[in-house]
Amino acid sequence: MGEDRGDGERGCWAGPGGVRVTAVRLIGAHRVWADAAGVPAGVPGAFLVTDAGARVGRGYYPTVEELSEVVDLASLRPCDPGT
Repeated sequence: MGEDRGDGERGCWAGPGGVRVTAVRLIGAHRVWADAAGVPAGVPGAFLVTDAGARVGRGYYPTVEELSEVVDLASLRPCDPGT
């Protein structure tokens, strides 16, 4: 999922219209929100999908298969490092 940045984020991809997919470790607040989204407790990481800062669908998707149901994976590009 990308290089570990040490801040809970492990990769980022951007899509059209402001869609952003970020691979996150499910710790702290991410764990709380993921629990609310129905992600099982044993899952250590997920993809967080946002559009202009708002969660898309349930927000957290633990697998690429589930992610592909809400995001066109072919349209994603790596985020700029400075964003």
